[in-house]
Amino acid sequence: MKMRSAVPNSGGVVKSLRTLVVAAFWLVFVGAACLSLAADRPGKPGRPPAPPLVQRICPLVITPDRVRPHVEYLASSALAGRDGVGAEKAAEYITRAFRESGLSPLFGQSYSQPIPDSGEPEGKQPVIGRNIGAIWPGSDPQMKHEVILLGVHYDHLGIRRGQIHPGADDNASGVAMMLETARLVSKLPVKPRRSIAFVGFDMEEELLYGSRWFAAHPPFPMSDIKLMVTADLIGRSLGDLPLPLVFLFGAEYGVGMEEMVARVGVPTGLEVGRLGVDFIGTRSDYGPFRDQRIPFLFFSTGEHPDYHTPRDTADRIDYDKLAGISSLMSTLILQVADAPACPAWNTSPQPDLEEARTMERITDVMLAEEAAGHRKLSSTVRFVASQTLSKTRYMRERGVLTAEERVWLRRSAQFLLISAF
Repeated sequence: MKMRSAVPNSGGVVKSLRTLVVAAFWLVFVGAACLSLAADRPGKPGRPPAPPLVQRICPLVITPDRVRPHVEYLASSALAGRDGVGAEKAAEYITRAFRESGLSPLFGQSYSQPIPDSGEPEGKQPVIGRNIGAIWPGSDPQMKHEVILLGVHYDHLGIRRGQIHPGADDNASGVAMMLETARLVSKLPVKPRRSIAFVGFDMEEELLYGSRWFAAHPPFPMSDIKLMVTADLIGRSLGDLPLPLVFLFGAEYGVGMEEMVARVGVPTGLEVGRLGVDFIGTRSDYGPFRDQRIPFLFFSTGEHPDYHTPRDTADRIDYDKLAGISSLMSTLILQVADAPACPAWNTSPQPDLEEARTMERITDVMLAEEAAGHRKLSSTVRFVASQTLSKTRYMRERGVLTAEERVWLRRSAQFLLISAF
């Protein structure tokens, strides 16, 4: 992944309490109709959530103890940074998980889509990677050909300069979310109307080669994909700031997508910060789908100091946060898969005041951290952060973000992402 990240690791007691609160929050949401999934939802009743998007499908709850083993294995030394032989082992692991969940192969009779070396002559192209895919067919005869695609990359940097780059957050965290979503979807007592496809993309670290190959050689018409959802780095925090924040990009390109996300509700202790994807450019596997005007959502907690280093290890993941984001994403995917209609492509996104609120939140914490002596900002970064905080606070109080202000806000955000994190 290529961006910058947000959330602190808490102490053991705080993490345990937060886990119980998150699980309790979702249990109230599920209610009596979801007792068949109770084994995956420990906890006591908590605060009632926002009204659900669709009543007949239960929200999914993913707990830290479910995502942790996936991350620990994928980021282990045995997989050598998930490149070469390590990537093959990761592909086998994902395939086995799909098969054990009862999902059907996505590529005909196979879970594997070979990626050839396009630089070689036709007929002599060696396989240099593999996308791994499965599908859970929808229940509605009129809608089951429509697909909600959850795709995340599983490759990483491998061994460089003699050191393993584990890639726990980039992107074992996203793979863990996908595998647990697939597992719980397959256990639902009621199938969603649309089909849900799950894809582990290979070679994201090489100019999105895996997802670009998939988009050029899809197992079904690309027009059947009604929403593409991806995640990259969802287990840490932007610059290790103490922010319980996950960034959401791309909602602006789906008509009514912001409202769909808001109505699903957010687990206690987690915040969603919306930003336009033009704030970061093409940073992960949504790129090939966006280019074909397929509505998409990209979730990320952003880059941190351990990004693309040997320090991106499994012990540094905030598993409570990862579980909360995974629960949010899986429930949203499920609800859209069962909705009467899916969001159409929005050709003219408008300025979104939530972008100002997100940047206000970030800069407020940045400056508070410096004032408390927890980090040092350069004079230029401090000035830009102070200006951004002041102006976004004014925008929020006024209740309007103009097109001209958004241009300024995007440039300020890009400067801070490059300079401060």
